[in-house]
Amino acid sequence: MNKKTTRPTLWTRDFILVFISNLLLFYSFYMLIPVLPFYLMENLGTSGSVAGIVLALYTISALLIRPFSGFIVDMFSRKPLYLICYGFFCAIFAGYVVATTLILFIILRILHGFAFGISTVSGSTVAVDLMVSERRGEGIGYFGMAANLAMAVGPVSGLYIHAHYSFDALFLAAFFSSLVGLFTILWIKPIKKIHPVPATKQALSLDRFILLKALPCVAFLFITGLGYGSVLNYVGVYSEAAPFEYHAGAFFVILSAGIVLARLISARSINKGKIIQMVYIGGAFLILSFALFTVCYSAWILYLIPFLLGIGLGYINPAFQTMFINLAEHNQRGTANATYFTFWDLGIGLGTATGGLIIDKLNFEWLYFICACLLLLGLIYFAIRSAAYFQRNKLR
Repeated sequence: MNKKTTRPTLWTRDFILVFISNLLLFYSFYMLIPVLPFYLMENLGTSGSVAGIVLALYTISALLIRPFSGFIVDMFSRKPLYLICYGFFCAIFAGYVVATTLILFIILRILHGFAFGISTVSGSTVAVDLMVSERRGEGIGYFGMAANLAMAVGPVSGLYIHAHYSFDALFLAAFFSSLVGLFTILWIKPIKKIHPVPATKQALSLDRFILLKALPCVAFLFITGLGYGSVLNYVGVYSEAAPFEYHAGAFFVILSAGIVLARLISARSINKGKIIQMVYIGGAFLILSFALFTVCYSAWILYLIPFLLGIGLGYINPAFQTMFINLAEHNQRGTANATYFTFWDLGIGLGTATGGLIIDKLNFEWLYFICACLLLLGLIYFAIRSAAYFQRNKLR
């Protein structure tokens, strides 16, 4: 008689705790995103252009710390590091209450970006350590849903608090939300460092900061981030310029729904090793969504676009993160996660910067047509170069 094989448990107590900590980290982060421009202009007296530069410092500082955070996570105990960085991230929300000058706000914003950059890398690595190896690909997809759920409710919460209460109330709400996340980390059982960094690898070499083995696979991830950056920061302006009534807030709710749905659908396929196929499916949805931007003349199409875009991202992101981890040694998980976040953030940052220039010189239709073409070229490159490279070099 054949014994029925049971799948090992993924949603353990510790994995649920690290999921909640990640959810609350991103929730507190997204609460401030739509409101900080108002704070800078109304309370600190900046212009719109200065406010944009100041807010960009957060992304820039997070991007700069990413490669170093991978090295730090791989060198030191991961739970204590996650706890310290998360605590620092949490405390800065309270600091905003007393940031009554622009210089002080800029300093806090840069420090916050550093804390966010290390916290996201260390949190992702702690989560990977807690996953059973048989369900790691599936777990990465589920863990990433925390950020997507936060993106759906965080901005709405922030705008509600801004409309009914003060800026200080908003900062304190973000502080206490992240504080709850900090306490969930305390309850996670200590993680044994089963695969310490060998003595021969402890020197400060480039592959301790960037996973060199993953570089032939980063192009399409970077291009995806570039397209996402062009949407993330300009969809509000796009919806105001559209010849029909549309609320930009609905775009992000629908986008999050598409991402969560795709992550749920793709999780088991990624776990079974169908990573390449998930990239192809996600790429097709992304190209379609950007193509629809160029012919968007009604509200229902603009409601369809974020759903398709979300599905594409929900397939692409966990597939690439799993790909990088599968290319890395066990003692390079932090470096693998840092590499993933670095090229994703780099794409978003460049997409934000170039998107504004293209809109000024041309228009939105041209911006998203260019994005669709770049995505198509990126997917072709992935099929010709990256997919075969990954199959040859993956370790698991």
